[in-house]
Amino acid sequence: MPSAVIKCPFPFPDWEASADVQIFQEIDTEDQGPQETLIYEGKAIFDQKSITVFNSESKQVALSGKLIIHGDVQQIGSIGEVQGYVIVNGDKKQMYQMSKPQLLGQVCTTEVTLK
Repeated sequence: MPSAVIKCPFPFPDWEASADVQIFQEIDTEDQGPQETLIYEGKAIFDQKSITVFNSESKQVALSGKLIIHGDVQQIGSIGEVQGYVIVNGDKKQMYQMSKPQLLGQVCTTEVTLK
């Protein structure tokens, strides 16, 4: 499946998108176990700022950074249930959360928070 990205007409700082990124979504199947699907390959803005947050079960989770991708990255299934990993400049990191902020009803960027 080729990566499908819907571009936004609003300006995006493309010169800051310098990290080579591959996003793999893991889909659980009953017969074959988890399957990996490449949903995005390209450039992104990578912020390595690490923070600690509390999840919904009041447990601490250490986050190692955030990716900002221009446009809407199409994933399989609903956005809250995305599981998988990201390869950023050769380093493998687990996805914690994927969000798609909207401006005037259009998705401008896809933000992926990393563990």
